[in-house]
Amino acid sequence: MGEDVETLRTELAETQARLKEAQGELARLVRLAEADLQRRRPGEQSSVVAASVRRPAAKDVAARIARLVELYREASAASPNGAPVVGEDTMLRWLETSGLFDRDFYLKCNGDVASAGADPTQHYFNHGYAEARPPSPL
Repeated sequence: MGEDVETLRTELAETQARLKEAQGELARLVRLAEADLQRRRPGEQSSVVAASVRRPAAKDVAARIARLVELYREASAASPNGAPVVGEDTMLRWLETSGLFDRDFYLKCNGDVASAGADPTQHYFNHGYAEARPPSPL
């Protein structure tokens, strides 16, 4: 029984370390995105995206966004009070201005979202990424 408890404690410590690492990575990405949002002129593509994304396939773009959303959710769940590291509105604003998400494309490809009158960015952030729905025609 004592060994089981020790094994569980070890697993818990490892999980907490991974979550702390995920929080740090998410915080770094969010800082980059927020700084980028403040520097950009209207209509200009995100320099963070332009520098790090070289026209990958839509599947790769979706995987990158999905990983960012997963990190955001993991970091929020791991925080002491369950609060997100940054507000969801900041994440949604970054997604919309990143050049990786296309509202019109998303609505055109997802009639259920359009007919429900749902906000496409909010839907993608909450459901679409997990359902592997393409965020853009890239």
